Amino acid sequence: MKKHTNNFLLPILVFTGMILSCVSSVKAQDLLVTIQRDTLNCKMGKLAGDFYPIEFQWDDKLMTGTIHRDSVLFYRKNMFRSINDNRLRPWYPIVSLGIHVGGGRQFGQLRVGLTEDFKPKEADSSDRGLFYAGTDLVVYLSALTGYGLKYHYRSMLGGDIRQNYIGPMISFRFWDNKRKNHWVMHGSVGYGRMVHHNAMIKIGTKDPEPITLTANSLAGDIGVGYNLKLSRNISSQFKLSLTIAYPDHVRIFDYSRINPGGATPAPDISGYCQNMNSVNLSVGFEFH
Repeated sequence: MKKHTNNFLLPILVFTGMILSCVSSVKAQDLLVTIQRDTLNCKMGKLAGDFYPIEFQWDDKLMTGTIHRDSVLFYRKNMFRSINDNRLRPWYPIVSLGIHVGGGRQFGQLRVGLTEDFKPKEADSSDRGLFYAGTDLVVYLSALTGYGLKYHYRSMLGGDIRQNYIGPMISFRFWDNKRKNHWVMHGSVGYGRMVHHNAMIKIGTKDPEPITLTANSLAGDIGVGYNLKLSRNISSQFKLSLTIAYPDHVRIFDYSRINPGGATPAPDISGYCQNMNSVNLSVGFEFH
């Protein structure tokens, strides 16, 4: 069930972001500046021949008309919050969807299996590299602050150890002087889950068999990144994040498979518990 949930989570987030972005675009209004330096809060359509169709409000009435392209000095899409708003500022709320991939390094306690007497096997330094993939869905209610949902997936030992995290997040943006690129900082507290496949265990005189170990934990994630704007709706992002979690219990998920009928009591493997701490470096894109 968990595997199917992970497979469907990302498409759902993408679809939600697209729907919310479409709603924002419909309500937002455009800035039109004529060659006489007059400005107008309006909704501009596509150029038809030599004329732009426009829709605007005049004396509290919704009006429609056209303007010749030679009379247009320039126009900027979605500069006003609504048809009743004359403040020149970006449309808020803004929905942002970030997708990142990269790598990282596990630190602290790390186990790679069990010995025949059910003692945890310590990992080597070469076992600590991990693959990282994550996504952030944030709604920015102002130029600075946004709230949303964060998810990431990490794997080690060729996928034998898999870790998932999901939780609410708060994000802060710090813009440059030209209000084009910005630094971003986020913090999140949520749910962490570790699944260790192919950990070996030996019961009595049987040959060692692979088992699956699971652990759940309250987890946290903090990060800092830099967004480099590529176009109006796409930015590249470089992010450094820190994940922290300390599971206090681990269980053998499929012990009944190798111990049918419960003839042998489950071994005490409480010493196996490892943390889920890591530093992650990732690159990706943000759609807004």
